[in-house]
Amino acid sequence: MEAAAQWFDHPGNLRDPTDRPHEVYLTFKEIFGVPADPAYPVAQLRALPLGYVLRFCAELLNALSRPGASHADVDRGFATQWLQEPLRTRVLNQLRSPQRALLVPQALMLLARAAVEHSPDSLPDDAKPGDLIGALLSYSDMIGLSGERGPTVIADQPGDLGREIIANQHFNNNTSVPHTLARYMRRWRELPQQLAGSDGMVDLPAVYEQCTGVTLDELTVVAGALWAAACQGKVLTPIAELETLLPAGQLTKVLSLISADLDTLRQSVQSERSQRHTEWTFDAFQQRPVIRLEDTFLLVMDQRHLIERTFGWLPILDIRFPPEAQPRPNNHAKLAEQAVGTLRRFSELYVSEVLHSITGQGAARRVYDDAELKVAFRGKGQKIADAAVDYGDTWIVVEVTTSQLQRDAATAVPGDAQVKDIDKLLEELRQIDATIQALRNDESRLTGVPTQIRRRYLPLLLLTEGFPVNPVTMTVIRERTHRRGLLQGQDVMPLEIIDVEELEQIEALQEQQGVGLLAVIQRKQASSLERMSMRSFLADTLTTPLGPPQRVVGQVGKALRPLETVLLEREQNDTAGY
Repeated sequence: MEAAAQWFDHPGNLRDPTDRPHEVYLTFKEIFGVPADPAYPVAQLRALPLGYVLRFCAELLNALSRPGASHADVDRGFATQWLQEPLRTRVLNQLRSPQRALLVPQALMLLARAAVEHSPDSLPDDAKPGDLIGALLSYSDMIGLSGERGPTVIADQPGDLGREIIANQHFNNNTSVPHTLARYMRRWRELPQQLAGSDGMVDLPAVYEQCTGVTLDELTVVAGALWAAACQGKVLTPIAELETLLPAGQLTKVLSLISADLDTLRQSVQSERSQRHTEWTFDAFQQRPVIRLEDTFLLVMDQRHLIERTFGWLPILDIRFPPEAQPRPNNHAKLAEQAVGTLRRFSELYVSEVLHSITGQGAARRVYDDAELKVAFRGKGQKIADAAVDYGDTWIVVEVTTSQLQRDAATAVPGDAQVKDIDKLLEELRQIDATIQALRNDESRLTGVPTQIRRRYLPLLLLTEGFPVNPVTMTVIRERTHRRGLLQGQDVMPLEIIDVEELEQIEALQEQQGVGLLAVIQRKQASSLERMSMRSFLADTLTTPLGPPQRVVGQVGKALRPLETVLLEREQNDTAGY
């Protein structure tokens, strides 16, 4: 097994899967000449072994999500390998258009989930196998056909169609592995050391081990090895291979956190159905992204889910909900609450670091953090944003939040979950609004210098864990903001919402092409993509692909060092034994 850190030595491997924002998927009728039969896929899955279907889905999901992957290449490879003539030639001809696509990641997840519900563990020797390809392409065609479509005019409510669009974007949001690893290093490893003993802060690595019986190093070794193997096309790993990296007892503990056997997977999927199952509900696979097959092999369903589960926000769930076999600390509830608060604070500090990186390259620009704002504008009841960035004639006023879409909102469950999540963001906008008012009244309290120019104010809401920005969400947020009388005035620019990864992309853009934060937002707001995500705007307008900023590149090897160290020790032991 190649050391994962060495894998990143190849520049192309730092690229994320190619974005294809304007693609149109081939329909079942275009391929087969007839509409899909809704009953067809389930009938076929009942004649296909579960393990076979899961491995099929895993191979394709990982091919699509591996760094540097081309969706177009994967589509063509699938058509060549799995389709028979004359369908093969028909589909390959249709895929010549760069706007056409074949494989739908959501359909692969729907196929995997349906297989868990309907496929047997094995078939009789004389059984005729079902049509796996037909089942997959049927699901691709039927996505979004159930339920009401609702109004197509969006105001301050997303409606049924809007809910689906939000869930779709949330599911398909591709996070960058290098950026995720960089944030992990700062939030989970370095900041806990640097701020040890600070008021209200807890040692996240120590608390994680106390609650789970697993160290973050051990979690990194197992997940990193599985991810590196998946990146090289090996989605099925023998458990025995990982037993050479960790003691068996610790390996078992790690796997109890991130993996599930088939019986556990079935129970989880059944539980999802009882909790208003939708086309976007894949909790069982996202919380346990590794599947144990026959107690012999480990199957990585989608490396995106594995990376997020191990190096993103989700390890905090292991602290909040420890394994049943692990004794809980006496003060567990309080400790877990402190751990969540600590991670939130570290997330905000990380954003501040990126802002300073972006704006610290010129004397005319300066970031004022929340501590400086609180001193300058202290007063009873005064609300303060997290940062204000001075760009000469414009203040960018920034509020950072770790709020995320709740489960019902992310999976398009009918109801008002998405509106409630949006209204939580509006409370964050009150901080920005109050800070703009304070700067208008007397910014010299902050800068120490009276202003001689007419300022503009750009409200920027920055979400550390991502948010689906699109015409639906931006219309709803701006309409509800206006109704509350927030961010009003001719000197206030339209609200911009970005996530931390998009901020890091802007950091790379300034580093590599000299274009700063304010200029990027101004260009976006003047474009036809003004209500789309910053990620979509950059993908549509950049002529040269961006690599990650140097600060991020330097963190990748550090994040994977526990795995590299173990692999090196194993190699040395093997050499000594030889």
